[in-house]
Amino acid sequence: MTTFSAIAHVALVVRDMAASAEFYGRVLGFEAVTERLEGPPAARHPRQLLRHPDSGITLGIHEPLDGSGERFSPQRTGLDHVALTVADRAALDAWGEQLTAHGVEHSPVRDIGYAQFISFADPDGIAWEIWLPTP
Repeated sequence: MTTFSAIAHVALVVRDMAASAEFYGRVLGFEAVTERLEGPPAARHPRQLLRHPDSGITLGIHEPLDGSGERFSPQRTGLDHVALTVADRAALDAWGEQLTAHGVEHSPVRDIGYAQFISFADPDGIAWEIWLPTP
């Protein structure tokens, strides 16, 4: 069977690339790898790459020139949310405190038996979770 070893990157369509880059840097600690890149002319999808220094996760944020301007909705076919794993409950609680300190609305810690998590959204309404799997 053919396999793969990791996710190369997650690409998100946003309404305002500068605002999204600022949010992901300030709140989640991502750092810019590139400035705005125009991408293939036919795509009309300028983009910027961000990388998280500790995890190595790469995030591509795209602001289509012909974008709809609509906020994200998990009710439409496509992405539901992105979840980031933490090592323990102390780290999960620390993320709750960090989100609060940055003025980001978030859920309390939820326990669903096989994991505990906090959920929140970025400026476009894209859903994120800080996720602690239950051993």
